Amino acid sequence: MSYLLIDIGNTFLKWGTYSAPSAQGRSLASEKQQAFGRVLLEEVSMVTSEWRRLAAPTRIVISNVAGTAVVNPVLRALEVWPDAPEPHWIVSRAEQCGVHNGYLNPAALGCDRWAAMIGARAIVGERPVLAVVCGTATTMDLLTADGHFLGGGIMPGLGLMVRALHLNTATLPDAQGEYVDYPRQTVDAITSGCAHAQAGAVERLYFLHKRNHPDLRCILSGGAARTMAPRLTIEFTYHDNLVLEGLYQIAKTFDD
Repeated sequence: MSYLLIDIGNTFLKWGTYSAPSAQGRSLASEKQQAFGRVLLEEVSMVTSEWRRLAAPTRIVISNVAGTAVVNPVLRALEVWPDAPEPHWIVSRAEQCGVHNGYLNPAALGCDRWAAMIGARAIVGERPVLAVVCGTATTMDLLTADGHFLGGGIMPGLGLMVRALHLNTATLPDAQGEYVDYPRQTVDAITSGCAHAQAGAVERLYFLHKRNHPDLRCILSGGAARTMAPRLTIEFTYHDNLVLEGLYQIAKTFDD
């Protein structure tokens, strides 16, 4: 048994192949990962060159928040395996893998956030967790110790913040700056200011929720997580891709 797990975000398609858990062990996806890659959404067809070198998976599970336009390109890419199974496109549910959805309309919750929380739950176990995913958008979602999703926040990701300043002002440049404690040129002031905004929002929510959940853990994931991580003053755990971790947990339920 092998799984192909696909996380289709707003900018990239990320994928990983994983071996199914043995009867003796149900370890985390990170310990079972065999291959991994990512491509820009407009270059989805390029993934076939990598998939062609792999054996056909026995199960395909997909999270997609990029809309319907990407569905056909992904299905065409999967044709690289004539005997591949039909993919399972996840949707957010009222309850799954020990996580209870607190959204007023559970199905309206982004399926990537749902999968990320399931992944976070698998990592921390029965502890409260703030799951932070730093992508095109930055999401910050709270799970209680008994697995209830109480709510979360969404804000523009680091890249969007930087680009918004360039697009909506007359003189701020569209150039790459560096984080410094005391910026003395505009490009560094933009990069540093946006980094502070991202880290400050995460820390604010962390301390807000920690009042009621003293054992709160923070898990950081996503493409911009490594950029934000050095700015945080709270303790956190880094994970390469919480969405894939959650998809792994969901894929395992089909074997039960």
